[in-house]
Amino acid sequence: MNAPRSLAALSTLLAGAAFAAAPAAAQSALTPDHGRLVILLHGSAVGTDDFTISRQGDGWSAQGRIVLNLPGENPQRDTADLTLAADGSPLRYHWQEHSGRERSIDVEFHGNAAEMALHQPGAMPAVEAFSFPQGQVVLLDDNVYEDYVILARLYDWKAGGPQKFSVLIPQDRAPGTITVQALGPHAIDGAVLNLLQVKSPDLEVELYVDTSHRLIRLRVPASGAEAVRE
Repeated sequence: MNAPRSLAALSTLLAGAAFAAAPAAAQSALTPDHGRLVILLHGSAVGTDDFTISRQGDGWSAQGRIVLNLPGENPQRDTADLTLAADGSPLRYHWQEHSGRERSIDVEFHGNAAEMALHQPGAMPAVEAFSFPQGQVVLLDDNVYEDYVILARLYDWKAGGPQKFSVLIPQDRAPGTITVQALGPHAIDGAVLNLLQVKSPDLEVELYVDTSHRLIRLRVPASGAEAVRE
């Protein structure tokens, strides 16, 4: 466990990963959802992510309001707004920090390319461009857990097996890939949920979903971080 910005250790998902194409997402892969994910560290509540995923025209909108209160750290409050195409591909992303520094990030996606601008008080925007191989692109930002709600929907459950997605983590300014694979039913906290493993050579994230593929619990075994639907 490092700084708050890497609570879910997302940055290490990308280290040394090789790009590969993902299966095409179905038009109906996403579905409206809203709720609160309670963020835990070694079993203790340290924050919340209140999120809403809703239709927006022909596409989708995912909005999150994140609060973190880690021991020894100043309270952290962020907002995240992601606009997606009908198939779940990211189109635009805005992240804003509301904890004193007022930093923000804007990302524009154009097919398999993206341009990101980091805004900080008193400085010119830092602009970077990224490219991805052909295939499904997903955005997974640090501490923004509704991104995993979306990922659990985009996995092709009918096809099953390991599936690779191109990924952008804006906070780390790094593109890469992850492998996602359904590992069948698992008993957890008195319920039987389907386990979806998100993996790179350096990290494993476990997504536990119900029969409708709704994310119920996220676990990062290596760090003791979790997010549980309230």
